[in-house]
Amino acid sequence: MTVLSAFCPILFSALLGGDFLPMTPIGSDCLPVRISVEGDRDYSRPALEQLKADIDFSGLLVSSSGADARISARVESAGSRLRLTAEITAGGETLMTREYRAPASDLFTMVHALADDAVFILTGEQGIAGTRIAFVVRTSDGYTLAARGFDPRGYSALLRDTSVITTPAWSPDGSSIAFTSFRSDNGDLFLYDIAGARARKLLSRQGLNTTPCWTPDGSRIALSATADGNAEIFLYSCASGTVTRLTARNSIDTSPTVSPTGQQIAFTSDRAGSPQIYVMDITGSGTTRLNYAHGYCDSPSWSPRGDMIAYAARAGGSIQIFVCRADGSEVRQVTSSGTLNEDPVWGPTGRHIAFSSNMDGRRSIYVLELNSLAVRRLTESGECYCPTWSPARAGQTTD
Repeated sequence: MTVLSAFCPILFSALLGGDFLPMTPIGSDCLPVRISVEGDRDYSRPALEQLKADIDFSGLLVSSSGADARISARVESAGSRLRLTAEITAGGETLMTREYRAPASDLFTMVHALADDAVFILTGEQGIAGTRIAFVVRTSDGYTLAARGFDPRGYSALLRDTSVITTPAWSPDGSSIAFTSFRSDNGDLFLYDIAGARARKLLSRQGLNTTPCWTPDGSRIALSATADGNAEIFLYSCASGTVTRLTARNSIDTSPTVSPTGQQIAFTSDRAGSPQIYVMDITGSGTTRLNYAHGYCDSPSWSPRGDMIAYAARAGGSIQIFVCRADGSEVRQVTSSGTLNEDPVWGPTGRHIAFSSNMDGRRSIYVLELNSLAVRRLTESGECYCPTWSPARAGQTTD
């Protein structure tokens, strides 16, 4: 079954107890858009299916046969090359005409580019159709750092190893992914260069160097390290290679996430006796607990807009994904299926959350669109976890 055919809307029920708000759609109503694709049948049919899937999962637009706004496209082939011509109209006015060219194998790349252009032209916001999610795949053969987009092409293996790979984090400029590897019998911090398709070691202090998170400008990486004994939060400078310690307690401090302003860090600590989410200044001062809604919570992720934090928390006998305001208020549960929902990470526009879950039996990567509360399963083989989302780009690669 392809990812597209597995796509289905799931409306999450309200909590059965506690002082949490029921999860209701976030954002305004979606703008209806009429979509048509003509041309070479071998390409126009999959292009139409993909374009509708991209539009419907944008959180901003929705395909509708009776809409005034319209996306009209035509696909033509010339040997091994494709040309996609498109027009976007609304209210009788032509808003965009554009041509996309690519090898026939990149049909979906062109369609994603059109979908993201349509989202921007019609709403003024960036789309996520052309982005990718990287994650870890564990099989009987070892571990793979993989990445895939929102189409049927499956994932591409960036790096394979028989040793443990964990906690990847995509850089703000999209050029690299920081991750932890145990290939040297130590939890070392590595950097995978996407263009060069190679990894190099960044930090190899004794013990664990893990759960990296980039500062918004890409100059530093917040991480958890155990070189000084118990796990503490540090900042690694990408320019100098120096490490600055931010926390100094007897507790386990881990899983930092940096705010989009670069001025605060949320992290997990058991300093109160059980894992809880705390927020501190980027200097390590002014630490406060996020909220008192859970007996156990972990893996915070700061939204790109800065207004919300997602995290995993125990709800009854299972682990579910929650979101709250950055001040800890308005706690909402956003998953209810499965017993192990972890590793939440926001999409680059703040309208989606990727996470790992066992809701279908096997631990896989899922994406939740917060406006319609629709969920898409992204992976179908191996045990997949620790998603990280690539940044959105203004415009897609066409020629």
